[in-house]
Amino acid sequence: MQKLFWSLSAVICLSAGIATPSVAADAHQGPDGIYQTSSLRGSIGLRYWYSRSKSDLDNARYDISSTADVTSHTAEIVGTLEDVTEGTFFRGYVGLGRNVDGSTDFVGLDMDNTSQTTLSYVVLDGGWQFAQFANNQVRLKGFLGYQYLSDDLKASYRSVTVEQSRDWHAIRLGMTAEGDIGERVGWSVDVAGVPWSYNQIETWESDWTYGLEADAMLNVDLTQNWKLGVGGRYWWLHSNFDRRNIYTNEKVVFDQNYHRYGLLLETKYAF
Repeated sequence: MQKLFWSLSAVICLSAGIATPSVAADAHQGPDGIYQTSSLRGSIGLRYWYSRSKSDLDNARYDISSTADVTSHTAEIVGTLEDVTEGTFFRGYVGLGRNVDGSTDFVGLDMDNTSQTTLSYVVLDGGWQFAQFANNQVRLKGFLGYQYLSDDLKASYRSVTVEQSRDWHAIRLGMTAEGDIGERVGWSVDVAGVPWSYNQIETWESDWTYGLEADAMLNVDLTQNWKLGVGGRYWWLHSNFDRRNIYTNEKVVFDQNYHRYGLLLETKYAF
């Protein structure tokens, strides 16, 4: 019996010694014994956009409305998600802010007061990386996206108040260049053309809208995951409205040019 006990103990110890490394390997390694890591990378952050805008809706004979030096303060939530193995990415940002001052002309009248109005927008882009240079220190990406923009106008002249709701739904088609400067500094530049957009001003609907948009950012790594950035943004959207003179039925084409530009400050967490 004593010999049987010691024989069984030896077999159990030997089995445990063989099995333990195998269990540990399965917990941390792939089927070929190579450590596996996720191919997904992303970030989430906050931005502040200090911007100014100007716009006009007119033609050679009629001036409907124009704004100038409209100052705005906007907060954004921004996020990105990319698959580094496939080279694909998805990103987006949502902004909500306030137009706080500026000047407005309406049908030739210099309005006494430009009221505060809401500025809001959503931008969603998806794309792929198609080239990289300098040992992946510089990367080029293409993207296709969608933008919604709402920037209303409200102004008064004496006892008369004028309001305009202005909304855009735009397609974005562009390219991103990004890279690294050393180990702690990164940069990115986005340039997007707007080949088509739907623009509505009150009951007027645009026949065609096109434009150009650009962003540039410089980021510094405070820690391995936490980053601070500074940059700039510019939006230009041009719309055409075909109308008819109510007295002569003559075709009248109005153009709207909308410009917005300003400084971006960003803080984000990468994961």
